[in-house]
Amino acid sequence: EKAIKRFTSNFNNLPKELRYMSVLEIRAIDLDKILKDVKPRKYEELRTLFNGIFKYAIASGILTNNPVALIKFKRSERQTRGALSEDEIKAFLGRIKDVKYDKIRQFAYILYFFGLRPCEIDEETHREGEFLIARNRKRKNGKIEYKKIPIPKDAWKMIDWNKPLTFQCGKEKFHNLFKELLEGKTAYSLRHTFATTCVQYVRPDIVDTWMGDSTTRLVGKVYTHFPDEFMLENMLKVQFTQA
Repeated sequence: EKAIKRFTSNFNNLPKELRYMSVLEIRAIDLDKILKDVKPRKYEELRTLFNGIFKYAIASGILTNNPVALIKFKRSERQTRGALSEDEIKAFLGRIKDVKYDKIRQFAYILYFFGLRPCEIDEETHREGEFLIARNRKRKNGKIEYKKIPIPKDAWKMIDWNKPLTFQCGKEKFHNLFKELLEGKTAYSLRHTFATTCVQYVRPDIVDTWMGDSTTRLVGKVYTHFPDEFMLENMLKVQFTQA
């Protein structure tokens, strides 16, 4: 659903004349004029959108050639999302108490204490007993899988489980608040911070499980199923930085 909304937004932002042209009329030069003037990440999204449209047209027998194939793919450089330092964590935990961050406070705490991807905190994210349950959004081919992460002892004191865990404002406001809260770093930095913190106290394969990442070893991929008690015991070992 989120991908469809993003592609729809991209489509609606295209020049009007292109939106209403038949795919039979569109040439590589028409697409190149648009792509050369957008930012790198938007370039990737639009090129992917165009490529999907023309591939579908070819598969449907409408076209025989894909004009996107003539446009060189340029991958944007990814922003480095390092973990916060101890001083940065303390500053973050101090600032987040300010009333202006009320609408993103729950969301920020979930990122810090559970290492979720921002896209994984939605209406499905909830508490079951001593665990947080969240959909793993990085599974291919539509596979549905959930993560079950023990709740750290410090999280009980900061998160209000009777309130929504999602941010309670528009996306633009959300991004601006987080940029200010983390002094220029992205919300994803808190996922890196969680992983960096946990791996100092428990085995990497356990952290992989909490993060929702697949271990490279076959035994980890197929045969390992950690019991709840074991996971809770290990989360108790993790010492999160305090404000």
